[in-house]
Amino acid sequence: MKQKIIPIITSVGKIWGRDAIFLDEVKIVNEITFEITGDFNGNLCENLEDDTSQKYHIIFNSVHLFKMTELDYDEIEYESSFDEITNSEQLAKMIKMDNEMHIGKIDKSYRHFVFRTYDSVFEIIGTGFELNLK
Repeated sequence: MKQKIIPIITSVGKIWGRDAIFLDEVKIVNEITFEITGDFNGNLCENLEDDTSQKYHIIFNSVHLFKMTELDYDEIEYESSFDEITNSEQLAKMIKMDNEMHIGKIDKSYRHFVFRTYDSVFEIIGTGFELNLK
């Protein structure tokens, strides 16, 4: 089955546009947990009022892939500023390797996310995320 890009609908709705997500900090909590903080632009989030800014804090859990690419060099297709890649080729490759080598670290419960900030694109494979608004 071919991989598909699907927008993630968050508590602020669909997030869309280069100016939608601003980045303040990326923090490596431990080798499998990453935190990203910054601001959402209310003009580009479905459920926020125009001309507002909303602080966010997102935690990605059980991370087995974390890549950062400068936005202008990103080659991943997109539907929004925060997407999930279903039927991910990268995730399938990692699961196959895990099975062949009997590693036991990754399975079909993992998900492939793409989080696009103003200047950077984060590609994450993990079990999930928690989005908190401040």
